[in-house]
Amino acid sequence: MRLLGEADGAPEEWSAPRWSIGQAAQRTGVSADTLRYYEREGIMSPAGRTSGGLRRYSELDLEKIVCAHWLREAGVPLSTIRQFDTLRDQGRQTLRGRRALLLDHLEELERRRQDIDASIASIQKKIAKYDRLMEARG
Repeated sequence: MRLLGEADGAPEEWSAPRWSIGQAAQRTGVSADTLRYYEREGIMSPAGRTSGGLRRYSELDLEKIVCAHWLREAGVPLSTIRQFDTLRDQGRQTLRGRRALLLDHLEELERRRQDIDASIASIQKKIAKYDRLMEARG
């Protein structure tokens, strides 16, 4: 089984740069500005360039973009996404390290969910108190 963005097991032609930034944006659902941002922030390696300096993305790059965007949407910090990308590029021997990064973030999300649940309960109590006061006033 091949994981998203991994070169291991991907057809060789998937490494060939072929998509413009606009095409990459359209194919991944990630805006061109976000692609530039990911590159600038080191979330992903710089795209290949044409002789005229235009970015060109490979199929493998598109998978990495989708993976980075998914991680970002899940609230994973940029520094962790950089680590994840670096590990993924080192191959299958880094599966444990990548899993550990995801597990750490999951634990953080669960801590935040507990805080959010406590906040919701507190607000619900406050709303109920307002409802009782308004009912008492008629």
